[in-house]
Amino acid sequence: MKKIILFIFSTGLLLSTAFAQAPDPDTTARHFIIMASIGNLQEINSGKLATQKAIRMDVKSFGQMMVTDHSDAQKKLLELAKTEGISIPTAATDTPPPDLNLSKASGDDFDRMYIHNMVSGHRSTVNMFENYAVNGKNSDVKAFAQQMLPTLKNHLSMIKGIDEKYKDLAAK
Repeated sequence: MKKIILFIFSTGLLLSTAFAQAPDPDTTARHFIIMASIGNLQEINSGKLATQKAIRMDVKSFGQMMVTDHSDAQKKLLELAKTEGISIPTAATDTPPPDLNLSKASGDDFDRMYIHNMVSGHRSTVNMFENYAVNGKNSDVKAFAQQMLPTLKNHLSMIKGIDEKYKDLAAK
């Protein structure tokens, strides 16, 4: 019995990890809004950590930009959902629990992990927004995705630059 429970738990963990890494191709407006909301809140949460714990000024500044830009995006997203009559579950609008590995890290380890998380997270987010901007079914939500893409692509470009600058941190 314990083996069955362990198998089910590990399979669920693997599936949730796989889904977290790849943008979901669902093009329904509600699904997109939920995923975008969760992403905004994660960026805000991680950005706040970066402003407090990063040791490099450009990483701190990037974290502050994440807090500012994704807070603004979240306000616009929630207003759009309200206008469109799309309900969002509370779990997608509550502050997510902190990333335990990131919140426990400090110094170079924190900066390295934060940069890595931001590169991979923004790649996925840009892919999700591009997908909805092209294939989305709701014209107002599609317009929102198109409007946000330049900012998200800028975030990705900036964090890739920071990643390149500190690529030696990954070797440690």
